[in-house]
Amino acid sequence: GGDGLRSQETRCREYAAYKGYEVAEVFCDDVSGALKKRSGIMGVVKFLKAHRKENCVVVIDHIDRFARDVRGHWDLRDLLREAGGLLESPSIEFGEDADSILRENLLASVSQHHRQKNAEQTKNRMRARAMNGYWVFHAPIGYKYERVAGHGKLLVPNEPFASAVKDAFEGYAAGRYEGL
Repeated sequence: GGDGLRSQETRCREYAAYKGYEVAEVFCDDVSGALKKRSGIMGVVKFLKAHRKENCVVVIDHIDRFARDVRGHWDLRDLLREAGGLLESPSIEFGEDADSILRENLLASVSQHHRQKNAEQTKNRMRARAMNGYWVFHAPIGYKYERVAGHGKLLVPNEPFASAVKDAFEGYAAGRYEGL
């Protein structure tokens, strides 16, 4: 894949230039999560409150990058509105009429469904891979993942750490660390 955040920023900048907006600030969230964990969103709100009289527009690339579920979507929309911001996107025209709100609800709902479905599929694939004898979690200290033909990503020793971990376990098992 490419650089998703940079691509989203480029698209938002192109949209702002097309609309004749001056880009005053760029806020990014490189993690998805609950509202309270998103420093980018909190930065936007702080900026909007400080520039309330300037009629700031917040440009997002796509509705599916905005919130993790429908409730979160509307909570964020309210938060931005209360801070004095107007939400726009090159992907959807936001509006206050019944049809626009329906369209926005449908898109937020579809985004939520995609996120939930991807999580289900990932969990199912990880479970099946674990049942086939593969380690599916973060690599433990001393190991790393490498692509191996016929196996996908396989856990392999990561030297020199692997030898150090092995020596530590063997030393402990042999009682060399008793009394330390």
